[in-house]
Amino acid sequence: MLITEEEKQEILSKYSGNTSDLLLNHLKRNFPAYDQKIDTFENPFRFIVVDGKAKMVRRNKKYLVGRISHLVEDDFAHLGVPVIRRTVKKYIDGITNFEI
Repeated sequence: MLITEEEKQEILSKYSGNTSDLLLNHLKRNFPAYDQKIDTFENPFRFIVVDGKAKMVRRNKKYLVGRISHLVEDDFAHLGVPVIRRTVKKYIDGITNFEI
């Protein structure tokens, strides 16, 4: 899916302020995303690896935010739950629409 630079900035502007760059870097390293192309479909499917299992990103944002937040909240407890959840949402929106 191709988006313009303006649309990219609009998506990221939702998360300005209450996110953690340290946690975002941790998410990029520990929860990799990849595309899987299937011949019968025009667009590739985007997956994220959580607990060693591939989970489809599309239509699973709420589940993924809860699951990933739960996995990292002990290591990043000093940030607080709202900041953790917003950062995870930013990461998932980023891998869904473009690479952040």
